[in-house]
Amino acid sequence: MNMRTVYDHDRERRVTGTDFLERRLEINRGYSSANFDQWLLQRLEVAQGEDLLDVGCGSGAQTVPFSQLVGDRGSVSATDISEDSIALLRTRLGTNANVQLHVADMATLEKTIADVFKVKRYDMAHSSYALYYSPSRLDVLDVMRNSLKQRGRCAVFSPNAPHGLVELASRFATIPNEVSDCLTFGPLVLAPYFKANFARFDVHHFKNVVTVPDANLLIDFYRQTTYHDAAAEDAMREIVNQEISRTGSFKYEKNGYLIVGYTHGE
Repeated sequence: MNMRTVYDHDRERRVTGTDFLERRLEINRGYSSANFDQWLLQRLEVAQGEDLLDVGCGSGAQTVPFSQLVGDRGSVSATDISEDSIALLRTRLGTNANVQLHVADMATLEKTIADVFKVKRYDMAHSSYALYYSPSRLDVLDVMRNSLKQRGRCAVFSPNAPHGLVELASRFATIPNEVSDCLTFGPLVLAPYFKANFARFDVHHFKNVVTVPDANLLIDFYRQTTYHDAAAEDAMREIVNQEISRTGSFKYEKNGYLIVGYTHGE
């Protein structure tokens, strides 16, 4: 098994590659029925002055608004495996002094906190669209939990079934087990862990429909995914074009699962 992510080299490149990530974000933001960034921030309830840990931060979809919400009295300690993503995030942050960034595999999170990050204890440890990629996922969760302040919280977001594009692709290609695993990661892995390790926890379901007006756009997004198979493209494009001809667009569900665990019972 690859020790950086659960994927082999080609699919790992799609996980960690900044160009793949940025294109996925661009299409999702442009054609989704729900604003994920806004939805997430409303449920995380980040407050001014808090110290946050962002694990698998990518190019900063959450890190940037976190830094704005915590203000000068707070901090964000963010880490990602991709040097390119961290470099892009540094550019986006500019001279923002309340964020510390570090390139590292999340499997080494304990060492990163101990040896690199100035802030060692956090009001919230967070990871979105990232934790399930790690073969050390439960160990990483332990580190996130153990890094919390006395009244802290841990928040993890992952994809969740049903996922219409995966279902469409599965008609014409084999979906990697790792993809099927990530769609059940929330209820089958996170929920039991949070039940066993936190005083209480809340689950939030992200309901979203992606509407694409053009088959080429859908295929473009499919090419950015970890389950892409070029041999399936023509058949998928035909199905999508038929639906667009009939209704004017192609729609599919793309849902998510957020769990927030609290170290305190109130």
